Amino acid sequence: MATNDPKKHSITGNLVANMLTEREDDYTFNVTYTANRTIKDLCKLAAAGKSKFTASELESAYNDLKEQAKTELFTSATVEFGFTNNMLGVDGPFIGPEAKFDPAVNSVTMRCIPRTEFKSDLESISVIVGQVSEGLPTITKVTDVVTGEVNARITPGGSLNGTGKRVRIVGEEGKPVGFFFINTNDQTEKAVPMTALSRNDPSYFSFIIPSLPDGSYYLEVATQAGTNNKTLVKEVRRNRFPYVLTVGAGGSDRPEIE
Repeated sequence: MATNDPKKHSITGNLVANMLTEREDDYTFNVTYTANRTIKDLCKLAAAGKSKFTASELESAYNDLKEQAKTELFTSATVEFGFTNNMLGVDGPFIGPEAKFDPAVNSVTMRCIPRTEFKSDLESISVIVGQVSEGLPTITKVTDVVTGEVNARITPGGSLNGTGKRVRIVGEEGKPVGFFFINTNDQTEKAVPMTALSRNDPSYFSFIIPSLPDGSYYLEVATQAGTNNKTLVKEVRRNRFPYVLTVGAGGSDRPEIE
């Protein structure tokens, strides 16, 4: 018998000690992601499902809609596209009634607000809490040396100083260890060369920020360092700093987990 009840969804993940607070019983929830889907992937999946269009037709239609959405957005319309309502804004101070836009202190930004229908969908998702992940490397704070900003904007080519627990980069040959910047839009990854590390201690690190296009990024640390500085754990342990780091004018400095 057919039903109109919405499909039930669930997400799983593990608890990780929250090093950003002083409570010893405070944890954050790290979602276990199952895949990374691009627009091309979604078109292929939809075409293989119930869609009457081919993957190429769906992608072509999406690209046409995206270009039209950009045209409308960039001419001051508010645009419903994807999961959000999108609009432009201008950040920075305007001093005095005759103030002009100054690129040195002002910037055009995109503001995205989740659409109401998806907010209600989120309330219906069940969350399955797995085990507590112990001993993960954890970054607690980063400071951009060029600007002095903390947990916010970063400057490619400048130094980034950080503090944390078990953040010393060590590992067996061939293992993917180090610091990595993950683009929040397309999930592309940029590794920090080990030669860029100027300090590599269990609780402190410093490195030169690699060349990164304007945008927003997560910083992740991967290491085989154990609780005992003289030993290595069997597998690489990787963890994400919960603040979004921004290059240029775009992005947000709000944490992923509040």
